[in-house]
Amino acid sequence: ANVVKDKLVLAALEADEDIFLVPTTQNLVANQREYPLLSTQLSRIKRVEAKLDGNNFIKLTEFDLPQHKYPVSTEADIVDKFGNEEGTAFYDIMRESIWIYSGTITNVTNGLKIWINTQVPDITSMASTTDMSIDPSNTTHGIPMPLHHVLADGIVIMWKESREKPLALNDNEIRYDLAVKRAVESLKR
Repeated sequence: ANVVKDKLVLAALEADEDIFLVPTTQNLVANQREYPLLSTQLSRIKRVEAKLDGNNFIKLTEFDLPQHKYPVSTEADIVDKFGNEEGTAFYDIMRESIWIYSGTITNVTNGLKIWINTQVPDITSMASTTDMSIDPSNTTHGIPMPLHHVLADGIVIMWKESREKPLALNDNEIRYDLAVKRAVESLKR
């Protein structure tokens, strides 16, 4: 079931409707530029914000450090070329971390907010009576209702095809890819 669920979630992410988007926060640490993330989160980052003034979030713009023409090897270099206002503060992803290029960074509790497309938790019981569309927590998402039917069909197809002598698929199962496409399309605005 979880193999099928993971494929459906990836297809739903392609709809790019922020269905699985969750904000995560970290503390900003004075003069710290590097903020490690899990390697599974790096490709799912949608937006980065920071309270560089200590109070108000601003959006950090992603940029690619190798394209930056000035040296950034010291804190003084960075503070000289970047600022703490929107449009002057940036981030880059390197070494499984977010690197912040801005003015001086001070200690701010929950001052870094990273919006990440999360993975839906694994299905642990096919006998559960809890609706799969209900979010298991405020940091994880349930499976959207439009994907329930194609999830069930995908599980059946996988079971039929895994038999020693595979069982024939019915007409709906043969058109499974179309059903997935329609389900994903229904998630779009």
